[in-house]
Amino acid sequence: MNGKYAKKIAFFTFTCLFSLLYAGESFRVRKVHSLNFSEDLQSEKNVSIGINDSVAVFLPQDRTFIEGLEVRIQIPQAVSSWRDSVACSVYDNITPIPKENQIDYTGTKLFLTPLPSKLSWIMKIPLKENNSIKDSQYASKIHIMPDTKDGFAFIRFQPVMKGVPEETLNATLNISVKPILINKGRLNIKIENKEINKKPEIYIDENLISNPDNILLDSGMHNLSVQSEEYRAEVRTIYIEQAKTTDINITLKSIKPTLKVSCPGNAQVFIDNKPFTQLEKEVEIEEGEHKIRFVIGGYEIIRSLSVLNGKSYTANLSIDLDLAEE
Repeated sequence: MNGKYAKKIAFFTFTCLFSLLYAGESFRVRKVHSLNFSEDLQSEKNVSIGINDSVAVFLPQDRTFIEGLEVRIQIPQAVSSWRDSVACSVYDNITPIPKENQIDYTGTKLFLTPLPSKLSWIMKIPLKENNSIKDSQYASKIHIMPDTKDGFAFIRFQPVMKGVPEETLNATLNISVKPILINKGRLNIKIENKEINKKPEIYIDENLISNPDNILLDSGMHNLSVQSEEYRAEVRTIYIEQAKTTDINITLKSIKPTLKVSCPGNAQVFIDNKPFTQLEKEVEIEEGEHKIRFVIGGYEIIRSLSVLNGKSYTANLSIDLDLAEE
């Protein structure tokens, strides 16, 4: 390709790109390929398309964890060797809703660029204003943000140069798409106790949570504490996975102290001189000083117990047999 011809081609390509950008238009594609991320955000979806096809990336209703899309394009030699012959564009306001048997659409082109003359290119599309997506030597961030209120992003490929060979027109692009996720997960806490009068305070990593119905945390380990004036404090260590919801159920226990008594079956138990028969169970006991008396055979053992609110106590009478050899 001589220099004069190359300049004509470049001017024609620039004119086409300028006229195609920033304008609402009606267009036709050969086929729309749908990729659906309604369930697994951690997955990567792959599709092989022609140079006059489009990709509709359908997103879940809850897009809390998604800040963008990464589109990896494997470019065949037949396209990369004909520089600026095929363009990639991102659209807004696409109608009708994309489906595979629909080829005619209208929409507004937000971004257009020719595919580079290399065999692989990564495009990153932001879907949130405040995002952490950056350019790198391996990937290009596009500085527009499509409106995904209809639940999808629309990417179109099209030839923008005349005179390319049949090999280029019939080429196949291998596309891989995956969501770019924020490094956070959701914690869903269910407090179980119907008799609670005042909502407990929830602390995570010693920070009071003001909105316990929507807790987003960085991925990794966290310390959870539930504090209540009416119930015992509950402490947990939790692990938050990226872009996933962790459910935790907490049953609040009364602040009243409890006592569990264990002893041989032929023993009698008295607490404050009253017979006690609820063995091997945690039972509530009043705060203060108590006496526990065990009677077995002709022997008895008496112990004193100082009981405080919020504490659990265990009384265990065991009989051991020691054997010795001389």
